[in-house]
Amino acid sequence: MRRFLAYSKNIGIYFSASLIPMILSLAMNPLVALNMDPKDYAITGFYNSFNTLISPLIVFYMLHYYTKSFYEVNEEERLKLKATIFKGLIYFSGLLSILSFFGILCYIKFFNEQSKLPIYPYLLLSVFTLPLTGVYTLMLTDYKMKRDSRSYFRLSVSNGILSVLLILLFVVILKWGALGKMLAPFLTTFFFFLLCCWWNKDLFKIAIDFKLFRKVLIFCLPLTLAAMLGFFSQGYDRVFLERLGNVKEFGYYVVGFQMAAYLSVFGTAIGATFQPDIYESIVKRNFLKTARIIGVILFITTIIVLVFILFAPLLVKILTAGRYVLSTKYTQIIALSSITSMMYYSISQVTIALGKTKITLYNKILGSILTVWMFSFLISRYQFIGAAWGIVLSFVISFFGNVLLLFIFKTKKNAT
Repeated sequence: MRRFLAYSKNIGIYFSASLIPMILSLAMNPLVALNMDPKDYAITGFYNSFNTLISPLIVFYMLHYYTKSFYEVNEEERLKLKATIFKGLIYFSGLLSILSFFGILCYIKFFNEQSKLPIYPYLLLSVFTLPLTGVYTLMLTDYKMKRDSRSYFRLSVSNGILSVLLILLFVVILKWGALGKMLAPFLTTFFFFLLCCWWNKDLFKIAIDFKLFRKVLIFCLPLTLAAMLGFFSQGYDRVFLERLGNVKEFGYYVVGFQMAAYLSVFGTAIGATFQPDIYESIVKRNFLKTARIIGVILFITTIIVLVFILFAPLLVKILTAGRYVLSTKYTQIIALSSITSMMYYSISQVTIALGKTKITLYNKILGSILTVWMFSFLISRYQFIGAAWGIVLSFVISFFGNVLLLFIFKTKKNAT
């Protein structure tokens, strides 16, 4: 009973950390919808779609090595690892963000010339927001692994509130449309980047262990490449749809996608609560406990999604001030991806905790090939509806691919 109460308390705190900014965002959303037209949503949706591709590259999934090693090293080694990753998230990520910016710019200039959407300053804001999130996320990860949910709550809520206030200022009051919608998160992450650097200034005094950093990069390379390939299940749909040239319907699709994205608040809270237990149970090779934890995660997620789908028509009408009710069908379909994505991410966490990062990469390569074919087929036949179902099914492909590869590797190991 004590353990159950502890879990319930942590879920409540983690959930509140996401719920408070979300409530503010929901309250503000009708005002935002009244001050943004479909083209504004199309711009933000298109440029943010590249984040799935370049975000893993920029942060290089270094935090996964930190979570994997958290219970495997002593306090002194953990501090040295934290300092090394901390500096890597500043200098190494900064360099990769510059390369990412020019890479996307070349794609737009030479391979997407027919685009009807402007480039500047939207591409700059989209790309250079990402490296600023690294040290902030490292702090949240550290709190999470230490089960310090209260510190996690304070930092997360402060970030969310500032972002909401800046969106209110730039979009609703100053009426800057897509520019304001993208400028707000950039300034928020910049502020918390400076704040987290100040709070962790002692880490600058610890020299980078380049041998350790090399080990981190080698471990994270397959995860990074695999996560970048996740672009084909979480961003490729919008890049593909933008080429159809139907900016208005694309705007409705992006609104539907954003409405369904509110479910991530629940997923984040549930994942933050149980992630340490998944890693700890894997380290102790208590796989039965791991299976029970994943079962609980999927059950809770399914109940939440079904309730959300039931009330989606009313929610979309209220949250968009009645302007974007046509996006409801996209919201309801994409909401189902919260279930399928949780299926995939749960088995992926197990794979990473086992140290089988190559499986994650192989699975993403295979899954990306199948996903590109699937999106091409569904969008060519059913356009925006096909893209929405493609998001749901892409995680199903990744889930079964991961399970299959784990089985193959285990069978091969037993045979030898």
